[in-house]
Amino acid sequence: MQSRPIKLGHVGIAVSDIDAAVAFYTKKLGMRLTERFTYPVEKVGHGVHVRAGAFVRCDTTHHNISIFQLTDPDLSKSDKHRLGLHHIAFEFASPQDLLSKFRQFRDGGVTIVNCRVGGPGNHPRFYARDMDGNLLEFYWGIDQIGWNGLPRAYPPITEIDLEAFDFEAFRREFDETEQRMIAQSANIAGVAVSC
Repeated sequence: MQSRPIKLGHVGIAVSDIDAAVAFYTKKLGMRLTERFTYPVEKVGHGVHVRAGAFVRCDTTHHNISIFQLTDPDLSKSDKHRLGLHHIAFEFASPQDLLSKFRQFRDGGVTIVNCRVGGPGNHPRFYARDMDGNLLEFYWGIDQIGWNGLPRAYPPITEIDLEAFDFEAFRREFDETEQRMIAQSANIAGVAVSC
């Protein structure tokens, strides 16, 4: 049986003015800002000429829209990174489904851009290009935002070998961190937690 996404996870857009974009999506549309960042001049992020980013959500998922400001958007040149659609992301139900799609694409000649973990949302993922060169992201296990509305700390973006990646250890670490956060929250509130 062919592996397929369980939902359209998020959309990434490249904008000319990140402040105006964040204001539009939060104030006009009513989404919530999860986090913002700016990369140092000497380091662009996400491997795609990103200077700054913001992540907004409409539910507990870390982000539903990724908003990026590029280092050098030049609309006059076709080979430059452009404003508009940056990427489309698809969520998979399990690591096995994600790996199955990765292998299907790789073996079928679809261009795989890279595989990563860490960064905003801290989820294992791979990127590929469709027949027209659009960037697609395929992932499993994106972080959820807790009761306090804050994202969890995450490691920097790291390239991985998706087939060698230890999904079980990743999930254990995720669950342990979540349990520590719950315990800390309960202690702050003065409530004892028993397991």
